[in-house]
Amino acid sequence: MKIMIACDSFKGSLSSYEVADYIKKGAMKVFPHSKFEVIVMADGGEGTVDAMISSIGGHIETVTVKNPLYQDIEASYGILKDNSAIIEMAAASGLPLVEKNKDIYKSSTFGTGQLIKAALDYGCQTIYIGIGGSATNDGGIGMASALGVKFLDRDKKEVPIEAYSLPLIEYIDMSDLDPRIHHTQIIVMCDVDNPLCGKNGASAIYGPQKGATSEQVTYLDQGLNKLARVCKKTGLKDASDIPGAGAAGGLGFGLITFLNAQLSAGIDVVLNANHFKDKLDNADLIITGEGRIDYQSIHGKVPTGVAKMAKQKSKPVIAVVGCIGKDASLVYDYGIDSIESCVYAPCTLEEALSKAGENVENATERILRSIQIGMNM
Repeated sequence: MKIMIACDSFKGSLSSYEVADYIKKGAMKVFPHSKFEVIVMADGGEGTVDAMISSIGGHIETVTVKNPLYQDIEASYGILKDNSAIIEMAAASGLPLVEKNKDIYKSSTFGTGQLIKAALDYGCQTIYIGIGGSATNDGGIGMASALGVKFLDRDKKEVPIEAYSLPLIEYIDMSDLDPRIHHTQIIVMCDVDNPLCGKNGASAIYGPQKGATSEQVTYLDQGLNKLARVCKKTGLKDASDIPGAGAAGGLGFGLITFLNAQLSAGIDVVLNANHFKDKLDNADLIITGEGRIDYQSIHGKVPTGVAKMAKQKSKPVIAVVGCIGKDASLVYDYGIDSIESCVYAPCTLEEALSKAGENVENATERILRSIQIGMNM
């Protein structure tokens, strides 16, 4: 049997590499003579830099940038062998960087702008940006500010570059935007389709998980709406209703509006970089997975992205996952044939994470033994 393993990382416990290694160990207990091909996967969130470097080749660069609360940190990004750059915005503006000190009003994407500038300084003319895992809700004004855009109040004085300032913005000065942006292709890897504002917008859907109260959600939503109106008044592209504009607290909107970026499904970018469709020809079984599979998994996540492409070539797909959430059965309509959860008995989250590798290995063995029964019937 030829088995292809193409999994996302299990957030908080295992990288994509590690998940694949434990799946391989479990599979070999059942089919010891199988051949394996491991493809490192990501969808624009954590692990995207590793996935792209693994696919294309390249190296890591590290620079000093500001975290969401303007503290100096070291952040890394990738330089691919074709001299394009791959950035994870979470490296500079991610929620784990401020997990113990959340302040959504003060949080800024300024550090993400610094990473873009670093890539420009390196000479990159194509920049991929994964925008999963943000701590921010500033509509991308921090990112734009780091690249020279000025945001002014009614007195034409610069406002503090933070989400709390959004309702104060009356003018936008693009004259000092880094001119290299005009000659750079920026491809945003996005796995959500939320608009900028409203009940399905950045603030309402993602604000609470970043620490926002209901009052703050209302304030921030109104602030992003104001930003969109000022952008339109300034003559910039009206991107507020584009699917994905609300990603990363409106960073999707900011990248389109200020940098003329293109939004793409992150999983599609990674699959194409891996020449995944061509590699399917040599596979008998595809094993994919993620930390939690549920109704959200059909929206650009790794397992369904892998499965949809695999089904184009009639390949069977199973998913080994950390846990199974609400309405996970929806993924069966997107090409996944079966799901196996790593959690097999009641336990705490800490217990599950501490045995993550062992649980992945055992879950893989269980589901492949079921496949073995079917093969022998």
